[in-house]
Amino acid sequence: MKIYRGRIPVIADEIARKLVEENAVEVLTEEREEFRLDIESVLKSYIDTERRVHEEAQDVIGKRGLDFSSLNRIKRDIAKKYNFAIGDDAIDWITDQLIEMLYHTTHVEEVWADNNDIRRISRPILVKHTSVDDELDVEVRKRIKNLSEGSVAWDIKYQQVLNDVKRKKGL
Repeated sequence: MKIYRGRIPVIADEIARKLVEENAVEVLTEEREEFRLDIESVLKSYIDTERRVHEEAQDVIGKRGLDFSSLNRIKRDIAKKYNFAIGDDAIDWITDQLIEMLYHTTHVEEVWADNNDIRRISRPILVKHTSVDDELDVEVRKRIKNLSEGSVAWDIKYQQVLNDVKRKKGL
């Protein structure tokens, strides 16, 4: 699961709009932009924390002289230390942070929905926007289907095409 910084405004806008449309929250018209920015701040916070966890895990691997195959295990340990979630649990963590923000922001007049309804509304939006990596992989593989997967040429071309597709999609 990955959230691209360039997609944050789109995700935040969609979540904010859906929460208001479904009457999960009451937000004054003049506060809608600030409300959307509050959602953006939760998403940006996730990206920043995930980056710090990744960097700290790389430092641990370097200091201990470990193989990079243990990166994910070390990242999970570090994330647990920060009460943070990565991988498949990340969407639930982000949703919990959104709920927490709804109850503390001054830009929401009233929260009408219960936490499960807020999860039901926001989770599909997050899943849709974080599944971009899978879509990118399919598109890249279609473009390089003439090369043998696993070869050095395939690996190099995959990365080049992936970077090109990301750039074209604004990721």
